[in-house]
Amino acid sequence: MQTTLYKPIHLFLSRFFSTILAPYFLLLNLFRKSFYLRKIKVQTILVTEMHRIGDVFIIEPILKSLKINFPEARLILVCCKQVESLARHLSLADEILGIDVPWTNWNWSISKWLSAYSFSQKLRNRNIDLAFDFKGDIRNSWFLWNMRPKISFGYDLTGGRYFFTNPIKMNQKIHQRERGFELLQELDGFKKEATSLFVSKKEGSVVIHPGASDKKRSWPRGSWNELIKLLVKNHKVSIVNIESSTSLIKELKEENILFETFSGDLIKFNRWLKKQKIIISPDSMAGHLAAYNGIPSITLFGSQNPNFTFPISQNSIIIAPNNSCKHKRDHWRLCKECISSIGVEKVYDEAINLINKLKNKI
Repeated sequence: MQTTLYKPIHLFLSRFFSTILAPYFLLLNLFRKSFYLRKIKVQTILVTEMHRIGDVFIIEPILKSLKINFPEARLILVCCKQVESLARHLSLADEILGIDVPWTNWNWSISKWLSAYSFSQKLRNRNIDLAFDFKGDIRNSWFLWNMRPKISFGYDLTGGRYFFTNPIKMNQKIHQRERGFELLQELDGFKKEATSLFVSKKEGSVVIHPGASDKKRSWPRGSWNELIKLLVKNHKVSIVNIESSTSLIKELKEENILFETFSGDLIKFNRWLKKQKIIISPDSMAGHLAAYNGIPSITLFGSQNPNFTFPISQNSIIIAPNNSCKHKRDHWRLCKECISSIGVEKVYDEAINLINKLKNKI
């Protein structure tokens, strides 16, 4: 199980590249005006979180805290295109701007990089007072630097300290959300908003969401099949109809297994999910969206460390392999064999225990 956020060789290369670029950007910074937080009226705050849908919901309490601490400021969130509509629907910030940056998908197209640069340049006109990036990725840092915020906070884990007015050393051992809040503690008098949301329902389905951004995060179709057959004996089950569940749904229908399906965009999914009992999914956005809505969840992890990104809620259960990864794999962090090793009975037992626990709370 990994203990660092970036592959060691990538970390070494990015820091090396950062050192080479340092003289150029340090020279450019000499021509930028310096600002002091205590001497400016914060009217515009910008936050970048462009990686995955789940990442936006991990930082949602941070966005809320920023609005509470700076009630008069306009909060702008730059996020990935996939979550733009839902983030706007949920009013996660005063303004939502969606962009697919090439480095999140390992796209080396020059046109895509120029498009990202152009996007960041347009935001220069917004007169950004405060800016935050929580990732510690030098490419994110460069993207934010191009917007020319007066004061910027970010982590220099992969290099690029010169891209922030206030670079901070990252604590890699804590959860992604806590890293974000730790960065904001650099602001004098910042108050962290405590949220405690829990929704428990007698009705609704046990939701199965098999999708993940990478197949190496996915539990095998056969395991989902067995789990659903166990659950439908005493519970209503709904499968989210997405590309990765098409074959599963077809299999179960051919076996005359009774279940329901959900189809729709993220906004409809969010609205529907609020009415359900629990959700079971691999490490993906589904668990984080459930946590945002106070819906109990069970999240399956493989070799990746759940301590960094598990869904945070009162009834969020993590299931991971009993043993550390010893498999030969082609990804430094993800292992298909590890998540496949999670037994159906274990997931079923955790689901039943959670359902029974929730019954006693109602």
